[in-house]
Parts: sequence; C-alpha cells; structure tokens
Amino acid sequence: MKKFLLISVILIVVCITAGYFALQREAQPSPEFTAPQVTTAILTPPTTQPTTPKTTIAQKQSLVESLPLAQAAQTAAAHYEYSISLPPYSQPLGKGDFDRLNPNHFYAVEMPIEENNEQVSLSLNQYRFVHPATIEISLSGSQFSNATATILDPTSQQTLSTTRLKESDGIWLGAVDGETTWPQELNVVVRAKPNSAKAVALTASIRYYQPSATLLAIAKPYPEQADLIIPLQLEVKQSGTYRIRANLFTPDGTPISHLVEKQKLSEGKQVFNLKAHRSVLAPFSAKSGPSQFTLKTFVIERMSPMPGELAQFGDSKITEYHITDFYFDALEKRPYQPSAAERQRLGYLQKMAGK
Repeated sequence: MKKFLLISVILIVVCITAGYFALQREAQPSPEFTAPQVTTAILTPPTTQPTTPKTTIAQKQSLVESLPLAQAAQTAAAHYEYSISLPPYSQPLGKGDFDRLNPNHFYAVEMPIEENNEQVSLSLNQYRFVHPATIEISLSGSQFSNATATILDPTSQQTLSTTRLKESDGIWLGAVDGETTWPQELNVVVRAKPNSAKAVALTASIRYYQPSATLLAIAKPYPEQADLIIPLQLEVKQSGTYRIRANLFTPDGTPISHLVEKQKLSEGKQVFNLKAHRSVLAPFSAKSGPSQFTLKTFVIERMSPMPGELAQFGDSKITEYHITDFYFDALEKRPYQPSAAERQRLGYLQKMAGK
C-alpha cells in the first residue's frame, strides 16, 4: 500500500507539472518569429474547421497522453496489474532475493587500520537471537596477539558477559550463551590488539529475545481450492497478532515461493496455516506423480501491538520440513483474485495512464 501511494504521488505531481509546461509552451509564439507587415487584406474561406472548446480539450488530452511521463504511468499500471495477479501470501522467490532467503543475516562490521593499511572485520552468526540461541563471534583481517568480546547493555552500559576469542587458521572465534534476563537490545564489543598497530574496538548491535512462541511440528499439507495448505503447530507463550514467514524450495535448493501470513493467536497450542498458491507451484510440480518440496527459513514474529512497543520473536524446533507426496492436480485451476481495494488502485493508475 505504501509503495502504491508513493508511485501514485510521484506520477501525479510530475505528470501534471510536465503537462502544464508542455501546454503553455505550445500556446506561446516563438521569440524568434516576427509577423510580416500586411498592407492589403485578402479574404479567403477557411480551409479548416473552426476550433471549438471540445476540440481544444481533446487536443490537450492527446498532448498529455503522448508525454513520456504518461507512458511511465502506463508502465507503472502494467507492473501493478501483474503484482496483484499473484497472492501476497505466496510470492515468487528467486536466487537474487537475498533478504528473503537470509532474513536473519548479519552484515559484518569493518574498520580500517591506518598503520598497516589492513581492514578488520567483525561477524556474528546472525542479527536476531531467540533464547537459548548462542552468539557466535568471528574476527578477521589482521594478525592479533589477543582479542576479547563483551556483551553490553547499551542503556545502562552494564557488562553482561565476557569471553576471550581463540585463534583458528587466522580467524579469532568465540561464543557466548544468552541469558533470560538480558534486554532485547544488546551491543557486542570486540577489543583486539593487532601485532603491528594500536588496539582496535569494534561494536555490533544485535537483538536478543525471549521466545514469544515456538514452532513444534508441521502437519501433513493438504489442498484447498487453488492453495496448498501447510499447518504449523505452535506453542504460544504470548498472545497477539503473529506474522510467520517461510521459504519453499525444490529438493535441490531452487527457490520457489516466499510464504507469509498473519493470524491472531491466543496462548497455548495453536495451528497457523501457511499457503502456497497454484500459480507459483506450477513451474516446479511434476507432470505426473507426486511433487516434492522443502519448507525452511522460518521467521515467527509477534507484531507490535502499538507504537513504542517492540515486536517479539519466536523460535522453531524444526529446521526444515519435507513435502514428499503432493499431487499438483489436486489444486483447482483458478487464478488469484485481487481484492476490491487492489482493483480500485489499479483503476486509479490506469486512469492516470489515460486508459
């Protein structure tokens, strides 16, 4: 919705501005043109139809529609029409969708060393941790004599844990087990002494959560109209609105679809359904016999109930789940139907494009 509004506002402002100046430019005579002196009036019948207000309006509309920005609006409308032809809960997934394929990726913290022109790098095994996950630390980029990692509460500046890193094949490694008393926001501070430079300190910001829900098991998927339903069995510790994401792959690891769904859950044992639509499964399904898929990369999020309150995250007892006996023919041959709001937005973009 936000993306649609941003595209619409930009197109409206730019199209109106460009159209206005184009029409004004057409109405003004060229400054290099000088009207000739006429001494004798020559009366001739008109060779063209007189211009009426309706004709002028039609000419202006034709000019605006011919502008490159109107063509851009047509492209935006076509792109949005395609995007709403696919269900938001089952989007196509490709190898280039790095953030979806690696939703908990930690981007390394790097620092240059002026004395020897080296660059040291601090990496963690992930960005978001859910207890009892272990924080794994890696330091590289130089020859060090020693290195120490400290877990710090950034608000109180209290030291929560400290460990010494050990060198292995030129990389300094360490691990810290999390605690239930830790706050959500943490800093990992690594201090190290390069052999040929001054001591360095690198700081990484992470999140550490107590699990709001745990994925315990996955029941056998089943067809429902044009969707493959995948029932997740959860133990919910904090009630609320949950958003669960996961990725579907072929057995050889080819990405198929990014699955996401929202659902209100109460405390206790709950079932949460993910759905994979026929349109994304079709290119990867067997023409005859059962198809096989793998579901993994689970992200269990209890969404923020109000501004100022942070989201919570859960964990999973399951790393991946294998679907081995899915028959594609069991799904109904019906395309996804966009919502009324999506169709209204499409009509708005098409109107901007002159359709």
